Amino acid sequence: MMRRKDREVTDINEIKLILHDSHVIHSGFRTADYPYVVPTNFAYEFDADNHLTLYIHGAPVGHKRDLIKQDGRMGFEIDDGGQLMTPEDSQENTPSFAYRSVMGYGDAELVADPEVKRHALQLLLSHETGQSIDLFHISEKTIEYVGVIKISVKGYTAKEHLAEEKGFK
Repeated sequence: MMRRKDREVTDINEIKLILHDSHVIHSGFRTADYPYVVPTNFAYEFDADNHLTLYIHGAPVGHKRDLIKQDGRMGFEIDDGGQLMTPEDSQENTPSFAYRSVMGYGDAELVADPEVKRHALQLLLSHETGQSIDLFHISEKTIEYVGVIKISVKGYTAKEHLAEEKGFK
């Protein structure tokens, strides 16, 4: 449950804009002792019912993949990088930070299907470059080598603290 309801973002178009403007996902995976958090680039898509699916990529072997094999439940945080908010009057306010973020949880799975991997990598390149998904040809060698992880999001919230807040420049 979100403590600051005044900062909650519920409009799906605003949430999509946050994801569009953000480029790093911090994925938290379960271990026996402590969470393992790793930042990566990501891709996303919504289905017709606005169900969110995320994709991340990386090496075909490694710690996060081993953790997913053990337990795919995970959490994530995505934000737009934010910016410092300087008060107009330092006697009235202290500095603050503007940001927009999406946080949630879901089930991660290792993708083996070459066509799903291709689609995920095309989405990722499109997201990172701003170009059409159709412009990216992914080679068979890349499909064979790259590890892709699909995250079926089970729940998420979005939040923003805008730089236009009164008393800040």
